[in-house]
Amino acid sequence: MLQDLDQVAARIGQVVQLSRSLMAERDSISARLLLAEKARDSFRDQFLAREDEFNSIVQRLDNHEQEVGEIRAKAQHENVQLKSELDSAQQEITRLQADLAKAQNELLAFRESAKKARDRVEHVLANLPGGVVEGAE
Repeated sequence: MLQDLDQVAARIGQVVQLSRSLMAERDSISARLLLAEKARDSFRDQFLAREDEFNSIVQRLDNHEQEVGEIRAKAQHENVQLKSELDSAQQEITRLQADLAKAQNELLAFRESAKKARDRVEHVLANLPGGVVEGAE
């Protein structure tokens, strides 16, 4: 019987030692779990911050794309308007050049007519009795 008690005592000692070992392992696992939870919380916070930053960047990008679209549309409208003004100005220049050429031709014809008229007047004056010549008086 003493032997049985020794065996029970030895067995109880083993159970106590196993129990202590399990408790130490549980404490170790609990500590590791706390560290893992803290790391998870930290990663979650970082993720949320990055997600907010990403959403902010996406929003700014959308705003910039909209602004670029508006600026592009305005530039295209102004380009069309400027091309129209340029075409009008070129047509006006062409018309004015034609008017200038016509006026120059008319002036040349007028000068030739005036020279012919002057020559005729001089000829008539020269053939008048008394023969008054221009600049002779």
